[in-house]
Parts: sequence; structure tokens; C-alpha cells
Amino acid sequence: MKEAVTKLKTEFNAKLLYWNNLKSSKAKATIILLFSVVIALKVFTTLFTLDWVASLFSV
Repeated sequence: MKEAVTKLKTEFNAKLLYWNNLKSSKAKATIILLFSVVIALKVFTTLFTLDWVASLFSV
């Protein structure tokens, strides 16, 4: 368990270091937009799927 937490912290620190080393604001904006789109897509598909399943049982 302790090794897993250490590995997670190491990976997070590596990603944070990469983020801090990005000089281009366009690249940062693109990454944020891509991340937001992926989250929105996941939420939309989940809601759509649950609505579809609910409509199957309401017949």
C-alpha cells in the first residue's frame, strides 16, 4: 500500500512538473479544453444511457 501511494505521488509530481514547464498558454488552454470536453462527454453519455435504460422499464 505504501509503495502504491509513493508511486502515485511520484506520477503526480511528474505531471505537475510537466505542467509548470509548459511555456505556451495555447498548449495549456488546449489541455484544459480537452480535459473539459472528455468530462462533459462522459457525463452526457452517462445521463443519456441512464435515461434510455429508465425509458425501457417505464413501458
